This record gives sequence, C-alpha cells and structure tokens, in this order.
Amino acid sequence: MNFSKYKAVFFDADGVLIKSKFLFTEQLKRDFGIQIEKMLPFFTGVFRDCSVGKADLKDELTKVIGNWGWKGSVDELMDYWLTKGTQIDQELLEYVKSLHDTGLRCFMATDQEKYRGEHLQKIVGNGQVFERVFYSAQAGSSKKNQAFWEFVFQEVSGDLKPVECFFTDDDQVNVEAVASFGIDSFLYTDFESLKKRLEENRGV
Repeated sequence: MNFSKYKAVFFDADGVLIKSKFLFTEQLKRDFGIQIEKMLPFFTGVFRDCSVGKADLKDELTKVIGNWGWKGSVDELMDYWLTKGTQIDQELLEYVKSLHDTGLRCFMATDQEKYRGEHLQKIVGNGQVFERVFYSAQAGSSKKNQAFWEFVFQEVSGDLKPVECFFTDDDQVNVEAVASFGIDSFLYTDFESLKKRLEENRGV
C-alpha cells in the first residue's frame, strides 16, 4: 500500500512534531523569574527579523539579556533555549518514519530563526527522520508566504510539484495560506486525525 496522491509530506514543528507550543518567555519566567514584560518588546520586535534571516539572534540577544536579568552568557541562554524547547512527540516521529518507508518524501516546514532551525536540522533532518528541515530564516520568508515555498521547490530535487504535496500545521492562518499555493493543507489537532487524513489517500 502506497500513497497514490502525494509524493511528499511537510510537517510543522511547534504544535505538531513538538508536542506543545514552546513559549520561551514563560519558561524563563518559571525557571529564572525573568518578567515576561521585559522580554516582550524583543519577541514582538527584532525577533521577527531574526525569524526571516534579517537579523542574527545571538547578536540581538547580546543587546538585551542584561536588562532582562540573565546572569549567564548568550551561548548559555541559547543552549537552555534549544534544550527546553525541543521535546519531540515520539509517536508522531515514528509515524513519519513509517511514511518514509512507504516511499513518501518527508520534510519539516517551520518558521524558525537560524539557530533553532539548524538545531532541528541536526536532530531530525539529514535523513534521520526528515529528508530536510526547511525554516523561514533560511528561506528569507515565513511559510505562509509564497516565497518560502518557491525556495523549497527550488531546493528539492526530483521536480516536485505543489499538487503532489501535503502540509500540516496547527495554525489555521498558515494552513489557509499554504493551501492557496496549491498544496493540500490540513489543520493539525491531534495525531489520530492526521493519520486518518493521510490514510484516506493510500492506494493499492
């Protein structure tokens, strides 16, 4: 049994492969007592430039972490961030591996600044689970924009077409945007509903 409709599937990270949406500000408040109000201007401002590759996260953090009250180095903060913020859903991970075994090409498509994007590529990309992790800082655009997908299809070998692809994300805005590019897109709510949707497109 193979998938008759799709040649490739794309999974979001936070809220899909990563079990819960990770809010770094909340984690820092819990563990170190740093007030969220001190961090919000950064995450609603220049961090957005970092996420599309227009600014470097470490450089920008260097300017603000003293005011936050962080006592360590930027590298220590980044190590903490990546360790706390990458708890993979093992059930979904195993399912992705099973999809790969059927011949489907499996990718991650996610909005990330370059350090977390590189970290995800290191732990689940390079053919370990996903053929590749595509992230917004690398593409220079959010995945809800066509420029992101133009980058993806330029990078993917094998003349893959949007109509041959499936995408899942837990954000309705992203799902609707990506669907408008001709990619079959599905709102992720839980593993079983995703599995059911994909299994409906198996062929003999």
